[in-house]
Amino acid sequence: MGKVVWRQAAIDDLDKIYDYIAQDAPARAASFADELTKKANDLSDFSQLGQNYLPNLPSVRIFPYKNYLFIFKPLSSTKGIELLRIFHGAQDYLNAFTDDL
Repeated sequence: MGKVVWRQAAIDDLDKIYDYIAQDAPARAASFADELTKKANDLSDFSQLGQNYLPNLPSVRIFPYKNYLFIFKPLSSTKGIELLRIFHGAQDYLNAFTDDL
């Protein structure tokens, strides 16, 4: 399995997703957070999956999963990814990057 480097923003995104779902379904929130974490681990083995929709950030890739988008960069020195963010598909992810990528 490849390495997953979680940016703090991605951790915060996962926490927010969990909190939102937990309002109505705490058990589902936990299992879905685990599902998203597993998908990030799966992506680490196939870091070239996804598309690049950000022309000003050519190394950043976007991979859809259910209603969510994983925003990541393949690691150049090892097998794996740097997970930058996890967005819901309805969010304006194209204009959401305020941190250093």
